[in-house]
Amino acid sequence: MSFLANPLALTVDEFRVYVSKLTWLKGWRPHFIVLHNTAEPNLEQWSHFGLGKTAAVQRARNLNYYYQHQEGWSSGPQLFVAPDLIIVACDLEAWGVHASCYNRLSIGAEMVGDYAPGHDDFSSGLGAKVRDNAVAALAILHAALKISPDTLHFHRECARDAHVCPGTQVDKADIIKRVKAFNSSDHFADQVAALELSDAEIA
Repeated sequence: MSFLANPLALTVDEFRVYVSKLTWLKGWRPHFIVLHNTAEPNLEQWSHFGLGKTAAVQRARNLNYYYQHQEGWSSGPQLFVAPDLIIVACDLEAWGVHASCYNRLSIGAEMVGDYAPGHDDFSSGLGAKVRDNAVAALAILHAALKISPDTLHFHRECARDAHVCPGTQVDKADIIKRVKAFNSSDHFADQVAALELSDAEIA
């Protein structure tokens, strides 16, 4: 079981610091990341009781309970990406359950929302905020794992699961382009350097 009893709801900067301390020394290391969307809850359902850390943590607990006790899974997706936060629901240093073709090979990142045509808009409003947080999370993980953003998979590439996840509004080439731009930005490079300096000072 790799469900976290106390899921973490983190800002992008907090997530960067959290990931910088992960080591993947437990006998498992992901080869790539798989991007998903929740569909249910959609953005309206997710935000109905408000955003913020307290609500996000409770939703992650509810989802973990559902996966464990109703679906009978040993784990779930490691991440949920909301409009305001990145939520670590399962151990990022252990394999999760999110795509039958890729569970033991990858980290699963679920974007909150329904990105089928006519549903949540991925290019504006809360959907765009989810997109941008997802890009940041992917960029941080790719850099930490030293894997190329080009290795990114979408859940729909697992044919036997028969999902359109993460939704037909989500373009893989565009996401990869955004991840690469985030990783090459001066702001990102400066923060990585600051973290490395901080670690050196602590050592």
